[in-house]
Amino acid sequence: MLAKCAIFVDFDNVFTTLWELDREAALRFASEPGDWLQVLANTHVISDPRRWLVARCYLNPAGFARAPGDTNDRLYFSRFRPGLVRAGFEVIDCPAVSRGGKNAADIRMVVDALELLDHRTHFDEFVLASGDSDFTPLLQKLRAEDRRITIVSPGYLSAAYTSIADRIVGFEAITELLRADADLALGGVDKSGPSQVETEQEDSRAEFSSLIRTRYQEASAPLNLAALALDAARKCVDAKQSGWFGAGSFTAAVVALDLPNVQFSQHHMWDAERHQPPSADRTDESAGLPADVGLLARELDLPRIDRADWPKVFAVLAQYAMTHEFNLTEATRWCRDALAGEGVEVGRNSLAYVMRGAQFGGVRLDSELAPSPEAIGAAFRGAVLDRASSLGLPLGETAEEAIGNWLGVN
Repeated sequence: MLAKCAIFVDFDNVFTTLWELDREAALRFASEPGDWLQVLANTHVISDPRRWLVARCYLNPAGFARAPGDTNDRLYFSRFRPGLVRAGFEVIDCPAVSRGGKNAADIRMVVDALELLDHRTHFDEFVLASGDSDFTPLLQKLRAEDRRITIVSPGYLSAAYTSIADRIVGFEAITELLRADADLALGGVDKSGPSQVETEQEDSRAEFSSLIRTRYQEASAPLNLAALALDAARKCVDAKQSGWFGAGSFTAAVVALDLPNVQFSQHHMWDAERHQPPSADRTDESAGLPADVGLLARELDLPRIDRADWPKVFAVLAQYAMTHEFNLTEATRWCRDALAGEGVEVGRNSLAYVMRGAQFGGVRLDSELAPSPEAIGAAFRGAVLDRASSLGLPLGETAEEAIGNWLGVN
């Protein structure tokens, strides 16, 4: 049975975010949307495969991305309109309505989604391709109407936004979709059964469930969620990449396991029948993090990299930028192997997180002049603090200094 679905794509939001991270991926996303749309119909599903009854793309025809070497150094979004139409999208032109270039795509998407709630077709699932947390009230409405929700976005997402969704398709999953669409174009996708990505995710989900249940059953005291999440990310390599299997956060994925007598508080979980609740003044010292850093690590899902290793991470990123033409997928592999040669174990997902943070902080790893390790570290620190501020996390000067010390960029 196919799920009746509607997809709404905020083109400007998704494309510009991808463009900042991986320009090749951005071009694949915009140039052949029919391919990844077909792959998405059968992957990262909540229950049944999807049937796209409504597919709308909201695009500013005068919008553009900076592209050195292109006409006037601008890559106009209008060039992708024919491909979107061929893919079956209803393209909604959303020109800028203010001097600052802001368009009304978000309002149009909200109005259209609310109208579909009363449509004679009962839509099972709404897929929103946007990282704009302003859609949070819309998601709350969709959830209250008992509709499933999937968010597709390559950028950092606020916890309030992701906590409402049933599944998150983040940057790594999007790049998997785009790689899969190349296979599809060559006739390489086997439609007779589940894809390799789906099979691997199911295996990883089973491994994750087994790990958490075993640790929970064997625990003699409350388990620190930060430390447990780090262990799970190391042993279940697809867990974080899939947005904790679409749950949006590690804690939400654990809650979905429905463990017997489980309680959550003070960043711990415990069995109410076997354990005493954790003391209110406990911090993340058990995970090796200062309290202020632990707060950010939990709320922003920061990579758990040892303090002494952060400068090495920034140095390796700078070395890659100096000696290679930047490609995010290849960069994570190369940097992981280079760090391993120095005795530092950092996963590819963690490296991708740092690279994205640096680029969101204003330092591009694909710029003509390769950035220094110090510039990369400062940009990443700035991006972390900006995200904390946008989420309303209480950080004073002391906390900012502690975070800088942890990263080695003060």
